[in-house]
Amino acid sequence: MSPPQSQKGLQHIMFTGIIEEVGQITGVDLIAGTRRLHISAKDILAGLRIGDSVAVSGVCLTVIDLYEHGFSADLSSETWELTSFSRLQAGSLINLELPLKADGRFGGHLVQGHIHATGRFLSLSPVPGAQDLRLHIEVPTDIARSLVSKCSIAIEGISLTVARLAEDVLTVAVIPHTLHATNLPSLKPGDPVNIETDVMMSHLAKWSIAENTRASRPIAASVPANRFRYAIVVSEFNSFITDQLLSGAMRTLESPQVPSADIHVVHVPGAYEIPLMAKLLAQSRQFDAIICLGCLIRGGTLHYEVIAHEASRGIGQSALETGIPHSFGVLTCDTQEQAIDRAGMKAGNKGSEAALAAIQMAGLKHRLESEKAIPRLVPATAS
Repeated sequence: MSPPQSQKGLQHIMFTGIIEEVGQITGVDLIAGTRRLHISAKDILAGLRIGDSVAVSGVCLTVIDLYEHGFSADLSSETWELTSFSRLQAGSLINLELPLKADGRFGGHLVQGHIHATGRFLSLSPVPGAQDLRLHIEVPTDIARSLVSKCSIAIEGISLTVARLAEDVLTVAVIPHTLHATNLPSLKPGDPVNIETDVMMSHLAKWSIAENTRASRPIAASVPANRFRYAIVVSEFNSFITDQLLSGAMRTLESPQVPSADIHVVHVPGAYEIPLMAKLLAQSRQFDAIICLGCLIRGGTLHYEVIAHEASRGIGQSALETGIPHSFGVLTCDTQEQAIDRAGMKAGNKGSEAALAAIQMAGLKHRLESEKAIPRLVPATAS
């Protein structure tokens, strides 16, 4: 049997978090321990077939029945209990999205439809003097570890960007269009909401925990990020992008309370100049990790390829020759829109990711040196 049209060319069902329609629950039946949702819809029904997948408020469900004004999907008891579906009843509004097609336009961020946890809706408040709103969600502590400022997150299936995380309270910015095109206005304080964290951030958090707990002597766990010194080399070319990358990196370093005195920022004219400055900083032995930030946007000549190659080769060579970890936060994009998205709008913040990599590599290097698995270099000293 050939796969449904919506799944052709995809090995795994993926979504983007761009809501296509707000549907409504028309009934919830309990059949032999399985709950069956009946959902009224309109826009997504064209071309929908039994067996197709649909993201329902962020949960990937399979269509088991179709009718003129909607469809039905079954829920296991685990899905019912571990998602926001436990609050659903006839009349509840839910967000609907069809899977990403292999040849379709990618608008949000990659969403798998696998809920990691439920948060608790606190409030949706207007920003003074603006049309935007601030959505406040209380999240479980283990989920908070997977979040940093400007990373992507799906809430009720909606692709959003983390604006701030204070302890276990998550704040995201919501534009008027998102408010009107989703079920957010129907939420009440205390309502559970589905949360799926960014795939990459989830794996990074899992790797970090594993690194800190794997050894019988968890040295890395006893050496927090704020014990190290970091240098950031940032290109001034395309500064409207690189400024955002720098902000993301700074926020990530400040999250574990790295003192400002232990963060040294150096601006260079362009991406081509990054490797030399990174190597000079690494050779000074004053820093435990070097964070390299820049932005290259493809043009009509070979200049893009030449600079991208030289920047990546030079940064990698500097790390290998000096033995000081270098993280690569140089964007190489086809368009300005792609660069903007990767600087914090939709696809996370590459500066933040580079800072996270630097933190992890500094800790890993220290652990290996402490275990005498690798020779100890001249220790970094404060200037």
